[in-house]
Amino acid sequence: MNWTVGHASLLAAGLFSAALLTAAPVFAGDTRWSDPRLDASWNNVQPAYPDSAQASGEEGSVDIALYVNPRGKPKKLRIVQSSGFEDLDDAAVDAVLNWKFVPATYDGDTVSQWTTVRIVFRLPRPAQNKPAT
Repeated sequence: MNWTVGHASLLAAGLFSAALLTAAPVFAGDTRWSDPRLDASWNNVQPAYPDSAQASGEEGSVDIALYVNPRGKPKKLRIVQSSGFEDLDDAAVDAVLNWKFVPATYDGDTVSQWTTVRIVFRLPRPAQNKPAT
């Protein structure tokens, strides 16, 4: 399973993937601006895939908008797009609230900025048995 963050891909054990979806910044086109991004040097814990959700066959994506402060911590959030399952949404929120980000910068100073993270929960697919030849 790949954990995709921006343009980088990190191998992660588990049954989910995450992608950082950054909206156009307030200063679009301004080269002095950098968006917040997941801090790869930090031990960001994967969302737990709830056992009950797995047993029920629940899968889905959760898009979460996060307001990242100048120290790289999420301070506010809202679910932009629900997975359709409250337990998956809750698991995603619980995880990302504890993640560390590299904060946005403007003209060399760290600033607070919104970013969006997508968490995708997918059940493992059974291996295809190839016929013997």
